[in-house]
Amino acid sequence: MEAGDSLTRVIAVASGKGGVGKTTVTSNLGASLTEFGQRALVMDTNLTTPNLGFHLGVPLYPKTLHDVLKGEAYIDEAIYVHPSGLKVIPAGISMADLKSTNPKDLNKVVLDLVGDHDVVFLDSAAGLGRESVAGIESADELLVVTNPELPSVTDALKAIKLAEEMGTHVLGVVLNRVKGVKSELSVSDVESLLGYPVISKVPEDRVMIDSLAAKSPIVSYAPNSASSIELKKLAATLVGIDYQAPTAPKGPSFISRIFGFLKR
Repeated sequence: MEAGDSLTRVIAVASGKGGVGKTTVTSNLGASLTEFGQRALVMDTNLTTPNLGFHLGVPLYPKTLHDVLKGEAYIDEAIYVHPSGLKVIPAGISMADLKSTNPKDLNKVVLDLVGDHDVVFLDSAAGLGRESVAGIESADELLVVTNPELPSVTDALKAIKLAEEMGTHVLGVVLNRVKGVKSELSVSDVESLLGYPVISKVPEDRVMIDSLAAKSPIVSYAPNSASSIELKKLAATLVGIDYQAPTAPKGPSFISRIFGFLKR
């Protein structure tokens, strides 16, 4: 993307393979920056298997990215505001939508968003097909999401190589759904394989399932959960904001509890 002197940052979020939590990371980064007062927007650039609308609770929208790409809607008509405040451009899910759009036109749509937002996140398609290429090519920067498992990291490397060939700046790696078990690759393993720093470790969080059922980003649904705090830290790091994670209130000490019991 070439946006002249605009201060709008366009960040593609890619993974190389599906199922690693890329859409979850994308939506929560957007929601976090919105909470921080940034003009953030997330757009589903997965034109054949879109998921962003499902994650946010409304899979069927009157106007979508597909309509914009076909010239049947203006970009403003396809922007929706989630109850969390996050601005979203969903993709269509009908078979007619899937057959009648050209991913190469994506860059023109992205350019129309420049100037009106501080950060635009592109939820890229998995794999290395035309959609993935178009998404990464339309961005200035790339954030790579992977799980701490060899097959996932290997696929992430393909996305990185694609970005390097296109001249898209790679910001770093998000290690998602970290369980902390011995079979997982370590941070140093992942950094050695990919050649870029791991800038965030998002833990596996059972509350994430509840947030998806509630059709809300976890940073809004459960703001003090472990994954929420890590995602907010990442969002703050991306834009240079000082984020202070909440501290759990300290309960009474063991001695205090004993004295309290004796006074009963």
